[in-house]
Amino acid sequence: MKKFVRFVNAMNDRIGKVACLLILPMAGVTVYEVVMRRVFNAPTSWGLEMTVYTYGAHFMFGMAATYLYDRHVRMDIIVLQLPRKARLWLRIITFWVMFVPFVVAFTYAATVYAAHSWEIWEHSWSAWQPPLYPYKTVMPVTMVLLLLQGLANFFRDCYELRGEEI
Repeated sequence: MKKFVRFVNAMNDRIGKVACLLILPMAGVTVYEVVMRRVFNAPTSWGLEMTVYTYGAHFMFGMAATYLYDRHVRMDIIVLQLPRKARLWLRIITFWVMFVPFVVAFTYAATVYAAHSWEIWEHSWSAWQPPLYPYKTVMPVTMVLLLLQGLANFFRDCYELRGEEI
């Protein structure tokens, strides 16, 4: 299990670092669109949509890395007052009660959503009409990455409860 945890951690760390780079093309497209619209009075038909798709991929591919480094937003006012062992037990319980059901359900729904998009070769309704099926495939893929990271964190917490290091 320790190899699994190390592998998933390393994989999601690398994917998170690459996902961070998506901010660069997103910023570039935004600047290009603003210049074309405001300076040349010639807005593009694709700029806004490309920005939305890039940001969506940036956000979705960053989820597992964010979970790896425990950077998701949450309210820890009461939990931080608990001893370390109690916090670990609480994380383990909430992993199975809340995290797993939500992520599995969302992964299933996202897979059905993406599969339907592939079946009909779905394209956007805009004037640009880019294909949506590759973009919609990002959702189930990133949810699987999040689930794997959740399992890795669960095993890490179990090892830590036993006093072992990963």
